[in-house]
Amino acid sequence: MGVAVYHDQGTGKHYVVAGRKNGPTDGTYLWQYEIIGNQGSIELKLVRKFGTFSGQKEIEAIAVDNELGYIYYSDEGVGVRKYFADPTKGNKELALFATEGFAKDHEGISIYKLDEQTGYILVSDQAANKFHVFPREGSKENPHHHKLITVINTGTVNSDGSDIVSVPLDETFKKGLFVAMSDDKTFQFYKWEDLAGSALKSIK
Repeated sequence: MGVAVYHDQGTGKHYVVAGRKNGPTDGTYLWQYEIIGNQGSIELKLVRKFGTFSGQKEIEAIAVDNELGYIYYSDEGVGVRKYFADPTKGNKELALFATEGFAKDHEGISIYKLDEQTGYILVSDQAANKFHVFPREGSKENPHHHKLITVINTGTVNSDGSDIVSVPLDETFKKGLFVAMSDDKTFQFYKWEDLAGSALKSIK
């Protein structure tokens, strides 16, 4: 149901993190594979199984912060869970946030990067056609404390997928591009500064 790619900038290794349609609640819902090159082809080596699951619905949205080294995923109807992306750092859950204020399902997750350390995490509130925004870097006291900053209204309908490019693209998208998909496979494109308004910052 969900898939994301992680590049460990310390070791240079690349990984795939994947979730199934249905999974167990024993902390092994997500599987992480190392991508290994082999004379023009690739192999996938299973390196760990991890990830708490409430058992309520499913895990569909997975996002990776390569610079900070975290994996986020939506436990639908419960919240967003956070883990280390580096499999050698263990399987302890670092945070469960976005647990309040959602109409129904937590869905797509995307990350807007102001720089290598700061920015925003956007999470789709699918039934409300909104996106909740949280600080990427957490709080000054705790990097795993992601308190709601604001809620953005969009024209999406039951959006379960989104992504952000946080670099200048052209004269239209000078501060980045946010793309969100509705359930009828309509893709909507937004200038970041139009979504940010006065509540959020943009890249310089």
